[in-house]
Amino acid sequence: MTAAGRGAGSVPEGDVALTAVIAHATRQAVEQLHAEHDGPFCVYALATSGEALRPYLVVTPDGETRWDLPDSPFAVYGDEHLASLEHLFTARGDLFDMSPADAATEHDLRLAAMEAALRALDVEGLFGTGVAREQVLLLVTTLPPDETDAAFARRLNPVGPLLTAWLDEASEGGTSGR
Repeated sequence: MTAAGRGAGSVPEGDVALTAVIAHATRQAVEQLHAEHDGPFCVYALATSGEALRPYLVVTPDGETRWDLPDSPFAVYGDEHLASLEHLFTARGDLFDMSPADAATEHDLRLAAMEAALRALDVEGLFGTGVAREQVLLLVTTLPPDETDAAFARRLNPVGPLLTAWLDEASEGGTSGR
């Protein structure tokens, strides 16, 4: 899918409910993480497959391996909360059973709902406020990552050293100058 196809994270009116349930499950998982571990945490990512199956929460601690999502000790964290999304994503249909145009639209919508959920939780202050928020990177990503993940990072995060470092060091084809 293209970054342009993903839009600016807007979700059609009928799919605001999808955003709400993603946000609810993500909030529960992040609150569990914060209750069980002190941090500091660097990346909070909603990760999915290239087929845009239900998301997983991946959190990385701050430090040398902060960009290493799959090997993070907090990969697939709080999954009992996000597993509740499985039936909703399944009910939306398998992208492989859709026409190419419908599959692209559905793929983009699912990722946009994940982005909107992170944005809503960010507005609530779940990932910190002020200086604390500047120390955290929010991502919507496919695993394996692709070149469009940088667009999500740019929309979800304030311009600053952490975003620039991620764009330069970890994003797929997304340099900080773009």
